[in-house]
Amino acid sequence: MKDVLELLAAIATKPEASWPALVAASFPGDPALVAQALIWLRAARERVADDEATPHLDGDRYELGVLLDVGATASVWQAYDHKLGRNVAIKIFRGEHSPVVDEILAEARAAAEVTSDHVVRVLDVHDAEPSYIVMELVGEWEPRNGVLAPGSSAATLRPRSLDEAARWVRDVARGVHDAHLRNVFHRDLKPHNVLITPFSRRARVADFGLAVSEGHDRAGALEIAGTPGYIAPEQACGLPPALDPHDLDDRAVLVALDVWGLGALAFDLVSNRPVWQPAPPPEPCDAWEVAAAATTPPALDRKLPRRLRRIIEQALAIDPRSRYATAGELADDLDAYLAATPTSHDTSRTSRFALWCRRNPQLTITVALATVLATLSIVAYVNVVEVRAQRNALAAEARRATAENEQLSQRARDTRRELATTETELRTRGKELEELRGTLADADKEYKAIVAAKNRALADADAATRQLAEALANARTERDEARLGRELYEGFFTRARTEADEAARDRDQAQHDRDAARKERDQAIKERDAANTARTTVEKDRDRALADRDRAEAARHRSEADLARLAAELSALRIKPNDGPAAVTVDAQPAM
Repeated sequence: MKDVLELLAAIATKPEASWPALVAASFPGDPALVAQALIWLRAARERVADDEATPHLDGDRYELGVLLDVGATASVWQAYDHKLGRNVAIKIFRGEHSPVVDEILAEARAAAEVTSDHVVRVLDVHDAEPSYIVMELVGEWEPRNGVLAPGSSAATLRPRSLDEAARWVRDVARGVHDAHLRNVFHRDLKPHNVLITPFSRRARVADFGLAVSEGHDRAGALEIAGTPGYIAPEQACGLPPALDPHDLDDRAVLVALDVWGLGALAFDLVSNRPVWQPAPPPEPCDAWEVAAAATTPPALDRKLPRRLRRIIEQALAIDPRSRYATAGELADDLDAYLAATPTSHDTSRTSRFALWCRRNPQLTITVALATVLATLSIVAYVNVVEVRAQRNALAAEARRATAENEQLSQRARDTRRELATTETELRTRGKELEELRGTLADADKEYKAIVAAKNRALADADAATRQLAEALANARTERDEARLGRELYEGFFTRARTEADEAARDRDQAQHDRDAARKERDQAIKERDAANTARTTVEKDRDRALADRDRAEAARHRSEADLARLAAELSALRIKPNDGPAAVTVDAQPAM
């Protein structure tokens, strides 16, 4: 404790603007202690300024205890009411009595008419100096130590989850609605005016400092009142000071202001910042000026649940007519959000069905399981029907396979017979081919002999031709010689001429013989070519027969492979007698 006091004494020497940051850094993770330390620091400042430790109240009814909070014009104390024997909270105003204090006290009397579990009740109002207001103490007894722990504002004690924030706003909305039913309107809703119980963490609205009630008359020009960070746009632009709760139009304006305040409270709790903030340079302006110039609602984080975001967006609508008609409707929507029931925004069947599933998880799981089981049963039945159909199809396929097996067996037998015939034909063709080879060999020999004979005849014809040419040359020489001595040797010339004619005849005969030899040679060549052609034809027939035999062998092998495969498939598809149609047994061995 001594260390805490020394730490607070050190912080008190610093500028007041730096106190919140220094206290938060000194007590991390303990917002309640941070809030209490700030109260102590402010109380110490006020004691130094006023030179008094504890205010003195007339009479002995109230005994002041712990200082709970310090403001600009008043301090809030925990006190004990000796008359009723209970703890209360007393807001004591400092300084002289003034019209402002009179107005606050009048508003407190208006708030005293509100009786609600969600509103901090005003128990007593004291006009004489010092002026004070006695209120219900928001606190709870600690279960273990039996110590009364006072509550904290929502500005200090932040919500732990979005659902808790929604519960706080719902409770405040219930309290505001109860106040509206008494013609009392708050007009300054913000986290500082919402008190949270320390253990049960329930929210209650307090401090109707700007409350408007029936019989509360104000006169003058337009009035701008409220906290700038949470003020409604129409309130920032200025409202008539005299708003009559009995007038329907004025009442609608007042209700819309408090609905906006509830939306601003929800915005702060889920976003950790006020709705309006001062605008930075180059065009700086205050928060209320930003609010007065607003044409679009403040933007919420898109990560928030859509249903909660739509509720807050409607409460923060720029047009008051677009907001909730009453704070009770806002509370009902928050109740529906927390209970996973349809809100006024959940109009589609899909969203209502999804919410029903969230409200009834066990029934939803049961229905889902039943649906899954029914689906599985249907799928199983369909599978059984399909298996039966497949089994019948397999049986029909087996019968078809049996018929095809018989056909294949018959084709195999026919193929074997054809192969046997083909082999016989091949052997016959082989013998014929051997004979043709012998014939070709003989023809080659004869051709070679004929060619040799023709070549010899041609050689002889050539020799005879040369001899005849020589003889002709000699005859020509002799004829020339005879022509020279024709007169002298006429007889010899005649004989020579006769010999020349005989030589010419011999020459013609030699030419004829040579032509005949050439014809014989050409005939032999033609016969040789015909023999070669015949041999080529025989070889082609032989190759064709061999190819036919190879194809027949391949077809036989494929047939035997198909028969083996069908036999294996039929063996695998054998059907038991109790599973349907009679089992089909197929002989996998092809008939030989």
